[in-house]
Amino acid sequence: MAADTRAPSTPRRTGYGLVYLVLAAVTALELWITTLGLAGSVRTPIFLALSFLKASLVAAFYMHLRSDSRTYLFVFILPVAMVVVFGLVMLIR
Repeated sequence: MAADTRAPSTPRRTGYGLVYLVLAAVTALELWITTLGLAGSVRTPIFLALSFLKASLVAAFYMHLRSDSRTYLFVFILPVAMVVVFGLVMLIR
């Protein structure tokens, strides 16, 4: 067998600092929204969307799911889709 002569791979830069700044900005946005005095029926969907954005960023970058198999993406998105469908069904009734 021949020895492996390939150069060792260098780690990719994933931009943890940028993701941290985006998470901090979204959190600041959430805090600012609480000071606006919006009705709960308006605030709740906004907070849910922002929370989903933050959870997605954490899962993709800090849990390294961005570079994993797409099967894991399906495993995480399926329950979210089911909750959305269930919520819509409850609103219709």
